[in-house]
Amino acid sequence: MNSETPSLSQLYERELKPHLTKLEAKRIKIRNRSFLIGAISLVVVAIAGGFFGKYGYIVSGMIAFMVFFALLSGPMSEYRHQFKEQLIRRLLTTYYPGIDYHPNRGISSSDFRQSRIYRHRIDRYKCEDLLSGTLGKTAFRFSEVHAEYKTTTTDSKGNRRTTWHTIFRGLYLIADFNKSFNGLTLVLPDKAEKHFGGIGKMLQGWGAKLGGQPGELIKLEDPEFERIFAVYADDQVEARYILSTSLMQRLVTFQKQLKKTVALAFVNSNLHMAISTRKNYFEPPSIWFGSAMLALDDINEYLDDLKMAQDIIDDLNLNLRIWGKQ
Repeated sequence: MNSETPSLSQLYERELKPHLTKLEAKRIKIRNRSFLIGAISLVVVAIAGGFFGKYGYIVSGMIAFMVFFALLSGPMSEYRHQFKEQLIRRLLTTYYPGIDYHPNRGISSSDFRQSRIYRHRIDRYKCEDLLSGTLGKTAFRFSEVHAEYKTTTTDSKGNRRTTWHTIFRGLYLIADFNKSFNGLTLVLPDKAEKHFGGIGKMLQGWGAKLGGQPGELIKLEDPEFERIFAVYADDQVEARYILSTSLMQRLVTFQKQLKKTVALAFVNSNLHMAISTRKNYFEPPSIWFGSAMLALDDINEYLDDLKMAQDIIDDLNLNLRIWGKQ
């Protein structure tokens, strides 16, 4: 950021506020249209039910539901698109001009699987809001990811039911690590030791040997780090080379500040970080609730979310290159 970069309050008054005013008018128009379509749909369903009884309610209700969303999906999609272009992209071009933004793209499923943090079969995978570029010396990609698997059950009457289960939902970062390495090192939440103490650590070791985790469980010398994370690696020497004393301390501090579940993989000289959260980032205010006329504090919250990749790179000191990797 240079001396010519406007402050957030200046940007808000000069550029963002006029766009948000127009966006709020669009939101109100869509909301009013939705109320009108909904009211008409209810009248049609009531009339159809009066003439045709139960099946009239069911059929007309299904048709009304499809018509309702068919008529509104276009305007709602345009509202969302304009918000991301006029607010999210404008914040990035002002404060992070070297970062690319693709609202409808994200970390690919193949890259997500490559980390081996999550080894469950994936039946449905969604990603969006991809940020990519270079911060300092560190190239990175960062997006929202939602990976799921499904189970199907059949009851005694032969009715089949499909249930979707979340494998991971949250923010996923892939960044160039500041050391070169060849193997796989996983740093996962240490749930076993948290609940079962030393016995839990022993059970984790058995699980790794039985194929529950790649590689072997690595015992490190930082007690606080060990209480929070469990480390598995296919090369113990390389894992200790990657997880220096300073990096372990930084990860402990980062985890405490973030207050979210964090899992990491070091693979192909890259860091993969999965931050579990149910928040849907970079989205506009609801059509039906709230207002698109956001206050300065609201804009600042979006900016804080956008700088998370920078915060991770800074907090973990990934730009420090003293091992010959540039």
